[in-house]
Amino acid sequence: MTALQMNLSSADYEKITRLIHTLSMSFKKGTTELQHLLSEYFGYHSSIFWRIDQNGNLSHPINHHISDKFLENYVGHFQNQDYLHPRQHLHRFPNEIVLRLEDVTELKEYEASDYYKEFMKQHKYYHEMVVTFHSRNQFNGVLGIAKTKSQGAFTEKDRTIFRTLAPIISNLLHLESAYEEQRKEKEMLEAFADKNHTGLILLDQQYQVIYMNQSAFRMSKEASTAKNLDRFIESLFFRAGNNLAGSSVLHLQGYTIKVIAHHEPFLSKESRFAVIIEKEENQPNVMTVDHQLTKREHEICCYLKKGWTYKQISETLFISVHTVNKHIKNIYRKMDVNSRAALQAKLLNGLGESV
Repeated sequence: MTALQMNLSSADYEKITRLIHTLSMSFKKGTTELQHLLSEYFGYHSSIFWRIDQNGNLSHPINHHISDKFLENYVGHFQNQDYLHPRQHLHRFPNEIVLRLEDVTELKEYEASDYYKEFMKQHKYYHEMVVTFHSRNQFNGVLGIAKTKSQGAFTEKDRTIFRTLAPIISNLLHLESAYEEQRKEKEMLEAFADKNHTGLILLDQQYQVIYMNQSAFRMSKEASTAKNLDRFIESLFFRAGNNLAGSSVLHLQGYTIKVIAHHEPFLSKESRFAVIIEKEENQPNVMTVDHQLTKREHEICCYLKKGWTYKQISETLFISVHTVNKHIKNIYRKMDVNSRAALQAKLLNGLGESV
């Protein structure tokens, strides 16, 4: 049934127009304005707005004129009994935007349920209606509205009002989400830009660079034996044995490199990976300077102290095991030892925590 068939009054259309205008002027905070405006213009005073994933799971509730105790009880004990929980009606969305209790169950059955007797009735509510917001083949949110029995049932007019409002609200909620993603990413970029000793690279799902600060450009070249950015990125994501399904930490050429995969909340839909590069704090101390170790020999000492094998060191530094052996022989000679055990003891006792 369309809005015209329901014959909404001119006053109703005026309220709808004013609500949409107000929301569109402040879409950046749409979720906080929406419930207030629905209460002011249409008398939907008691509501909870939820974020929803594509499986119908609810999160991040915002309650309006509904007690925290109600929300706590719902989340902790009763949401799985809710006749209108979106998980139970995914097959009906998005074709059916608005559902009332009487659309999905007999009210006599509802009145006999624990959900009503132990939850809704205890909080003085009876009627319930849920509105889903859907845009660009994705859910944007869900609004649950409750009324007391004395306030009367939700009517076809209520359904028509939300059928009229929902497509526009859905688009505004989509804009709000996109803006929030951009805001978080902008804040992160600015924070790293100010931290000039930290490199940041953002990559899309094809591993193409979409942002890189100057520190990252310099450090990536220093951390790559080929002195080439593309080879550096290739070494992070396609090197044998690398598993970057989640966050990973690598060590290359004296740099600590953290690769953060796309499931982290601060990454937007455009940036699927973040690469954070920081200079390792390990610096040659008096003992290594006294023995005139080179930078590469000092790096190898760091890894030897951690108990790494020659193979692990060679893979991390992109050099052969043979080259690692040559460096270690030079370290033996400079530090006057003749075995790894003796070197390890000297590193642990003489170099303290700086290596």
